Parts: sequence; C-alpha cells; structure tokens
Amino acid sequence: MVLEQRKGFILTAEHRDRQNTQDLIFYGSSDEGPFQIKITDNKPLFFIEREVDIDVHRLNCERKAVPLRSSTLQAVDALYFTTQKSLLEARDSLQTQGIRTYEADVRPCQRFLMERFINGSLEWQGEGTLGADGVSYFVDAKIKKADYFPKFSILSLDIETSMGNDLYSIGLHFKKAGEEVKKVFMLGKGRETRSDILEIYPSEKALLQEFLEFVRIHDPDLFIGWHVIGFDLAFLERKAMSLGMTLSLGRDGSRLRISERPGAGYFAHLAGRIVVDGPQTLRGAFYKFENFKLDTVAQELLGIGKDISSGAGKVAEIQRRFHEDKDALAKYNLLDCTLVHDIYEKIDLIHLVVTRSIISGLSMDRIGVSTGAFDHYYLPRFHRKGFVASNIVDIQRESHASGGHVIAPTAGLYQHVVVLDFKSLYPSIIRTFKIDPLARINKHIAPLQTPVGPVFSQTEHLLPDFISSLLEQRATAQENSNSALAQAIKILMNSFYGVMGSTGSRFYHADLPTAITGTGQWLLKQTIQYLQSNEYEVLYGDTDSVFVQLKDKSAPFVQGEKLVVKINHYLKQLIKTQFKIDSHLEIQFEKYYRKFFLPPARHEGVGVKKKYAGLKVTRNAEELEFIGMEVVRSDWTKLAKEFQKELFRRAFYDEEIESWIKNFVDDVKAQKYDDQLIYKKRLTKPPEDYTKNIPPHVKAALLLEKPKFGYTKEVSYVISKAGPVPVGMQQTELDYQHYIDKQIRPLADNILFLYGKTFDNIVIGDQLSLF
Repeated sequence: MVLEQRKGFILTAEHRDRQNTQDLIFYGSSDEGPFQIKITDNKPLFFIEREVDIDVHRLNCERKAVPLRSSTLQAVDALYFTTQKSLLEARDSLQTQGIRTYEADVRPCQRFLMERFINGSLEWQGEGTLGADGVSYFVDAKIKKADYFPKFSILSLDIETSMGNDLYSIGLHFKKAGEEVKKVFMLGKGRETRSDILEIYPSEKALLQEFLEFVRIHDPDLFIGWHVIGFDLAFLERKAMSLGMTLSLGRDGSRLRISERPGAGYFAHLAGRIVVDGPQTLRGAFYKFENFKLDTVAQELLGIGKDISSGAGKVAEIQRRFHEDKDALAKYNLLDCTLVHDIYEKIDLIHLVVTRSIISGLSMDRIGVSTGAFDHYYLPRFHRKGFVASNIVDIQRESHASGGHVIAPTAGLYQHVVVLDFKSLYPSIIRTFKIDPLARINKHIAPLQTPVGPVFSQTEHLLPDFISSLLEQRATAQENSNSALAQAIKILMNSFYGVMGSTGSRFYHADLPTAITGTGQWLLKQTIQYLQSNEYEVLYGDTDSVFVQLKDKSAPFVQGEKLVVKINHYLKQLIKTQFKIDSHLEIQFEKYYRKFFLPPARHEGVGVKKKYAGLKVTRNAEELEFIGMEVVRSDWTKLAKEFQKELFRRAFYDEEIESWIKNFVDDVKAQKYDDQLIYKKRLTKPPEDYTKNIPPHVKAALLLEKPKFGYTKEVSYVISKAGPVPVGMQQTELDYQHYIDKQIRPLADNILFLYGKTFDNIVIGDQLSLF
C-alpha cells in the first residue's frame, strides 16, 4: 500500500455500529475513480448540564468537562459513547428522568464533517487499496476541506410495465467522460439480441439480473430519471422481493432502501450512489411548468416530446408494442431515458445540485433541508463561540411571527406605475440589525434594539458576516455568469428567515422571526410615508415592494432611478440617526408599467392582494404581465387564460371589447374552443378517501381505472352535461354554459366595472356600446 493524497466529493455518508465501536463510512467520486473512506472508533456524543449528577457506568459513557455553555448560560459537559445505539439509549434514559440533553439528535457523520468545515469536497491523505469493484478503500485517512468540483458518471433509468404487475422492460442511458451506452432489456421469448440497443430475456428474474450486472460493470455515481424513485425504483424493489431477489444497487452490493417524507417526496438510500429525481429536483430549484410531466417539460425545454403522449390510449399502446412491436417499445423506453439526460444537460441541473451541496454542506439528496444547511454552517461556529444548541424536540413552541406588511390596494386602472423593491430584504435586515441566535444570547454586549423591540448584540454574531460573504460571492458569480452558484447562494440566503422562524429548527426563538418580519414591516411603512410626504401616490405595497404612480410622466425609467436614490438616502439617514448603525438595505428600481390594473374584491373599491396585471415596458419593448391572476394559475382552463389575455390586451390598448366578448361566447357555444376546456387538478389523497365533500376533480378521478400503485395524483377532466368526467371519456355534450358562467363571466366582470358594465349587460341585455 502506498500513501496517497487525493481530492474528491462525498456522495453518501453513514455510521455503522460494531461491537463497542462505531465506524463512519464515506463514499465519493474523484478524478481517480470512486472511493470509500472509513473512520474507525468514532465517539458519538451529546451534552448535559454540568450540575447534573449521572451514573456514567450505567449509561456506558465517558464524561468530560468542555468549555461550553447552553443558551441559558449553563456550563455543560460532553458525554462520549462507543456506539450510536448506546447514545440513543442513554438519551432516552435521561429524558425519562427529566434530565435535559443537548445536540443528542445530531448525526455522527454530520457532526464529523461540519466540525471540520467540510462541504462535500474534501482532501485526504492515507494508504489506499484498490478493490476488485474498482473502488479505492482508505481507513482512517487524514481529511480536510478542499476546493474540488466532481465529474460524475450518470445512469438515466426508465421502466415500462403492464397495468398489472408485469415488468416489460428497463431502459438505460449511461454517460461519463468519453463513454456513452444505451440499452433496453426487455421480457420476451429467447435471449436473442434484436438490435444494437434491445436485448430480450426470457424471465423477469433474468432481466433484473442483467440490469444489476449492468450497474455493477458501469458503476454510475448518479441515477437520474422522472419519478424514478417513487415509481421506477419502487417497482423494481417490489418486483425483486417477489422474485426472491435483492435489488443490490449500492456500491458495496447493499440493497436499495426507499423512504417517503410527507410533503417532501421520495428518497432513495444507496451506499455510494445518489438518485436525483427530475420533478422533485426541479421544484426544489424553483422551476415552474404547466405541470411536471416529462412530456410537458421536454417540450418546453427541448422542443421535443415523448414518443407516446400521455392520455387514455397510452397504456394500450405500450401493451400493443410489447406484444407486437418490441423494437418500437424499446425506442419509446430509451427516448424517455435520453430526454431526462437532455433536460438535465440543457439547464445544467446536476451542476446546480452539486453547487447547492457545496454551498450548504448537505449531501446532494438533502439540499432542500434548509434546517440541516443552517445547522451545518452554524453549529461548529456556535461551538467555537462557547455554546451548545438544544435538541430540536426541546425547542419551546411559541407563536409565529406575522408576515410581511401588505397595504390594501385600491382597485382600478392606472397609468405610469413603477415598482420598487428591496434587494434581498430579509437577509439585508439580518445583516443590518445583527439578527442572529448568538447575538440574541449575547444581547447584553453592545446591545442594538430593532425597530420592533427585540435586542441583539452589535458585535457578537455569526449570521450577518456569513450573509455579507455570500452576497460578495453571489455578485462575483453574476459577474462571471456562473448562474448555478448565484442561484444556489440565493436559495440558501432566502432560507435563513424560514429556518429561524421554524419550530423545526434547534435555533428557533420567537425574537428572531419577530425582529425580521417586524423590521420589514417598519421599513415598508417608512418608505410609503416618505413617498406620500413627497406627494407620490402609493397604489400598493407587499412585503418588499411598493407600487408608485409617477408624478412626472416623461422619462419613467429615469424618474424611477431618481426615486430609488432618494429613498435609499432617506433610509440610510433614518437608520443612522435612530439606531447609530450603517444600513445595508437597498431599494431598487424593478420595473415600469405604462398601464397597471388592480382587480376588485367583493367590496367595491377594495383591491385584491397579490393580484395585478400590467403593460410592462422594457427598454426595447412592452408586454402583458400577470401576477396572481387566473391566467397564471394552474386550476383554470386554457379557455379562461386565453380569454383573460386578450381581454386585457384590448383594455390596455384601448381596443373594442363589447362585440369581441359576445363573439367569444358565441364561439364557445359553437364548439370552437373544445380543446381548451380541460381542467387539471391535483389530489392530496386517494379519491376514495373524499367522503364529506366530493369536488369535481375527485368525481372525475373516481371514474378512472385505479393505478397499479398509489393513487391518481393529478386528473385532467371536462364538465359535460352528465357532470365532470376524465378527458376522453365524455359520452354526452360538453356543458358550455358551465364554462361561460364559471370561466368567462367572472374574468369579464373583473375588469368591466371600469366601464360601468357587467358581463350580463353585454351578452344578455344591454346593447349600449362599451365606449
């Protein structure tokens, strides 16, 4: 064995208890290939207050005094254990005795990495052994943080099945530097090769065995796919179990384990590999599509779609191809794999996921766990400041802070409106007023009172400096066109308020979210008062934005920028005068609307919050923009969206409306918009579980054939004379009056009040010209 020095990126981490000892196992990827680093004889620990008397022999632990205190300034000792099992038993025993523990819920691998400030990338030195599986094994190597960005081998996976429990085929598209392999393994008679990509196997067991062999030979770092965890891998796991097999997809030959977290989706656990699921990852990166079906996303991003479109005939066509045209089914199966690869590459999704992992310190499949990211940054620095944190379950649940300030809009149509918004409002408030868990504990040192009461230390804090560093990194990333890094930093910064305001965080205290949101409300009110005192009309304000009608209608962009300079100067002086601190808050010019509409609520003259439309003008063009309106909501039909778009276009450009509305209604009745009458809605539970109130989309879902696994989570349906039915199943005429009353009338009345008209006036009785 030779002493080696390498850099790499951690994929998975786990602890393993052995008899009276604990190992930490880190699998990862490096330029020299996959690696495993084992740290032996790790000592998991937690803390208790020093004044507490315990029997260390009965608890099977070692007690040591440490220079640390709790948030209530009680000195603590550390208890060290030989295994995680003994730690958990001791924690539970102490809890039953009413003895409080600290940080007993921090995972051993998490603690090991965070205390060394390792965020995914690491450098190590040690004696390595190359295994027959191609993995380099290291034991008790010396490791430290490093600057390293991995290049992965990636396997895109997709399966095809019958409506029953039959596995038809497994499609595989493998890629790594200098290598690309495409294969489809399919059930059929004999084992002859049908084409370059298609191979036939006589049984499901033989098919699965070949799939496992493919994974073993090509040894991917990542699995990717579309709903690949909750459907494809879950199906394969069940199938393997039914055949007496183990779906051994881990790098060490261990089996796949799948878990589901309510509201967070499915997670796959594989030693040495990560599964990156398309829809789940895209949602976490704040991508938005009409829906997250592969065909929809591929059409929008790539301009191409699936070989068989979703719909009532999809399953029948898959079954037909399996029995009659296996080559065609293989083409369809493999195309799904390739589309996923192409989508990921088009938007550089893996690069974003890795960057978020490096920024947050979390593994690639946990980057959305914002409380974990906060812990990874904060805990080791908290320790170095002399403090330990609570267990999450011990956090005192107090009332939640209020949200951002919203001023009630006045419904109407306006001209020449600029939108000004605070840049990174909550992070900037944290930075300016030193709102931070450590600063709260040390509030007696150089105290700084926020505008709404809570006090923090001006000098003893952690988060404000971290935010300053992140903002500098983000500015550099934007200058260098590194969109992945800029986006990763933005997501992390914006999560800080949510973490400190969440009772699921060990650092929660009511003063933290109260100070942030309260100061945000104070800032918005101060801004509005300044504008109003200078005779500007503020039409609307929401959390970090104000909508201002310009007094000078010429050169609106220049006027908007001048207004920004004045407001920033005013706030800077105000904060300096009242609080004796420097402001890091910055309001900026966001956009200009030549015409701007605030819709009415049920009460006349009162506008609806978080909904508006405008004719937005850029330097070179102008376009309609809708925020919160029906046109951007997924629960309205395409008919309604097209109607609202054209209605506002005509209103903003002063074009004729009355006869156009009449003609539109006539065209609906004449069946000219039948392809735009589809509703799409999600179900939050099986349709059979809706008993007290059965809404239309559930009634439609109940008419569908029950899926093999789980339940129908999204249904597309229309309203017929017989009621709601899934698309393609209606036997009676569509209920056009329903669409006129529910999808057109409310949208028309939403704007016609400006002209003293109603939908019924125009369509039914009043023939006076709108203008």
